[in-house]
Amino acid sequence: MSSNKYRASRLFELLINTIKLLFNRMASWVETYAFSPNNLRTAMFWLAAFVTGLVSVGYASAFRWGETYFYSVIEKNHFLIWIFPPVCFFASWFLIRKVSPEAGGSGIPQVLAANDLTQKHHNVAVHRLLSLKTGLVKIASSLICLLGGGAIGREGPTLQISAAIFHFFGRLTRRFNTSQNLRPWIVTGAAAGLASAFNTPLGGIVYAIEELGMANFERLKIPLFAAIIVAGLVSQWLLGSYLYLGFPKLLSPDLSFLPLAVLIGVAGGLLGAIFAKILVYSVQKLKSIKRVSVAAGFALGSGLLMALLIFLDHRAAGTGRDVIADLLFNGQTASPGLFLVRFASTVVSYLSGAAAGIFAPSLAIGATLGSIVANWVDSPHANLMVLLGMIAFLTGVTRTPFTAFVLVLEMTDRHSAIFPMMLAAMAASSSAFLIDKRSFYEIMRQRLVSEAMESDAPPQKNAVSKAQKPKHDDHNKDQSSIENPESHLSH
Repeated sequence: MSSNKYRASRLFELLINTIKLLFNRMASWVETYAFSPNNLRTAMFWLAAFVTGLVSVGYASAFRWGETYFYSVIEKNHFLIWIFPPVCFFASWFLIRKVSPEAGGSGIPQVLAANDLTQKHHNVAVHRLLSLKTGLVKIASSLICLLGGGAIGREGPTLQISAAIFHFFGRLTRRFNTSQNLRPWIVTGAAAGLASAFNTPLGGIVYAIEELGMANFERLKIPLFAAIIVAGLVSQWLLGSYLYLGFPKLLSPDLSFLPLAVLIGVAGGLLGAIFAKILVYSVQKLKSIKRVSVAAGFALGSGLLMALLIFLDHRAAGTGRDVIADLLFNGQTASPGLFLVRFASTVVSYLSGAAAGIFAPSLAIGATLGSIVANWVDSPHANLMVLLGMIAFLTGVTRTPFTAFVLVLEMTDRHSAIFPMMLAAMAASSSAFLIDKRSFYEIMRQRLVSEAMESDAPPQKNAVSKAQKPKHDDHNKDQSSIENPESHLSH
């Protein structure tokens, strides 16, 4: 009997030791592999892409609701045209001014500036541009502006919001990997944001290469692809597989159409560059306004001017997506008046000080341009010329011809027109250089970088200390020599 008890106790002890051994082996494996810095970074990366997809879908749905709600309100009560825009424009500006100035404007220059500042190790400035607070204010301000009839887009803001999400998760990985470089997180976050905003994965990849300056694309291509795939799948899971603009009917163009493609490309490139030049000049003038009361009055005045434009033509309000749909699918043609109204309303909305993207509104302006040219020459390729106008004008503003034509190509799935699209993009890019060699986004990026480096610079010594320590001046001069931002992003 005692021998049986002894054997049982030995078996039990052996079982316990075996379980302990297995547990220790499993814990060692988990510590070595499952919770290794590389695997944790990968898990964080996929989680960031998943959250980006969810936020992008929610933001897009809220944007569509806001645009629809504004139209439903003014249809029932026409006098509200004169109330909603000034009130909402002021509220949107006030939110930016008081809570997060970094959330103002498009969002793409902020991403480009953060990408550049990361290389210069200005982490505080990068965090200001891409904090979660900035992203939340971006969402709120843009939606308020849209409720006031603002002619704004969500694509630029989506890029900044997505980059902020990735930046947040990237900073979390630094807790177990202090050498973690945040630049890949910013680049891939922005690309995933663009891909999910338009449901254009190739457009996101091309944009990352062309605008964000991925010289080391070979090293970043896998995380970039993964982020776009995850964010895109989440978007399609919630919204279904869709095209941003649908399937417009196009006639197959022949060689005789190519001169018209060049004509639209040149016209769109010039007008897009002029549009960008107006924004740059106006932003520079508005920067000189120091009194809060004057800035507040300008925001209210912008709202009143927007109300006047909507009163003249209700199509002045919103993203412009409905304008494009009417031109492509409902047989409507654009007049020069519609072009001017969309042009002016986009400028006014942006200069109000709200969080306002110009990506989608630029497509709408270009669409009206293409329709006008098609009407003038009485071309049977009216729909194709609308698409070419979109590509050309967007190229003139952004100077990203590859991104422009790939986006429109993916939005419509019209591969039969790929060569006219490429030709229009190339012509637009070349003609835009006659107005300015730099894009609107690049100019704004350089200003943001310069402002960030100046604000992060050490305080100046007083005159006495300078006289006592002349060597310090030489050091400051050396430091100021590196404050000229690069003209193109790299690495």
